[in-house]
Amino acid sequence: METVKPMEDILRLNDAFQNFMLASQSLEHMYQKLKDRVQYLTEELEEKNRQLEKALYDTEEAEDYLKGILESLSESIIVIDPSGDITMFNKAAEKLIGLGSKEVIGRPFDSLDIKIDSDGADTYLKTHKKKRNVLISRSNVSDSRGCVRGQVIMIQDMTRIKELESHQERNKRLIAMGEMAAQIVHEIRSPLCSIELYASMLESELGNSPQTNFAKGIYTGIRSLNNILTNMLFFAKPQKPLFHSLNLNTIVTDTIFMLMPLVEARAIKFTRSEYCDIQVHGDAELLKQVLMNVIINAIQAAGESGEIFINECVNDNKSAVVEVKDNGEGIEHENIERIFDPFFSTKEKGTGLGLAIASKIMLAHDGIIRVKSKKGIGSTFQIVLPLEM
Repeated sequence: METVKPMEDILRLNDAFQNFMLASQSLEHMYQKLKDRVQYLTEELEEKNRQLEKALYDTEEAEDYLKGILESLSESIIVIDPSGDITMFNKAAEKLIGLGSKEVIGRPFDSLDIKIDSDGADTYLKTHKKKRNVLISRSNVSDSRGCVRGQVIMIQDMTRIKELESHQERNKRLIAMGEMAAQIVHEIRSPLCSIELYASMLESELGNSPQTNFAKGIYTGIRSLNNILTNMLFFAKPQKPLFHSLNLNTIVTDTIFMLMPLVEARAIKFTRSEYCDIQVHGDAELLKQVLMNVIINAIQAAGESGEIFINECVNDNKSAVVEVKDNGEGIEHENIERIFDPFFSTKEKGTGLGLAIASKIMLAHDGIIRVKSKKGIGSTFQIVLPLEM
């Protein structure tokens, strides 16, 4: 009986070893399956990571592309979140409002130092530096479920367009008045020349008699009328400039030289900016006439012991600008647009043709005359010309 027990132990040990081998093989098989599964999941995860990276890259690229488009727009784009805080502020908005994007991102839109007014037909945006004529629109930004995520505010600066429209309307009036002036000159000049001839003959016939002064008065009056008609004819006649490459500084210098006796006679303080080398393309004599008309207006407005400042520069639109500023009484707001109309004058003896002729010459040069004025402070005339290309 004692010999049987070791055999039983050996059998049990053998069974245990067999079970261990089976369990080991099972574990090895499960391990291999687990290893294969881990490998599959690793490859799957790597693929998902690649897809995610590509999606992120595509999203970033799309965002950069969209941001590039928004930054390149000439319209001001401001994006606000549902609470009214600014989340985007493009370059056009920076330029219009005068604040950098870093200064305003995260701030409430209502906290910006701007004021929006409307007078019916036009809307104006006022900042601490300037006032611009604008169009403003607001659009909601909604997600796929229709929830509002914010607003896009688009502001389009219409100041230049409004100036061009006003300029075009003024040109239409000038053309109509020019045609009328030409007809008037044609109808009046012929009989006026006859009267002038008879008055001069009468003056010769009367000799040294007391009545000679009457004939001389008639003759002088007719000469004055003839001068007015000559100005009208010059206004009515289409301008044909002889274009050359010109130095704007030289044009201004020559014009000032001709008018200095008038400036000195009135004891006007005359200041000019430093020399600025600006090349334009135009007719020297016609441009001198424009400057002369504008400066004479400034001299008359400044009065005795007044002040005049002349500045030449190149503006943001790459145009040449001559500014003529006086400290006179200024122009009434309702008269600012009318001062370029022919025969309109606030001066007692003015013909109202000087600025009308200047405006027409500028039109022939693809230029423009602007005016800013405040009653009691003075006026600033800007003569704007394209730079020579």
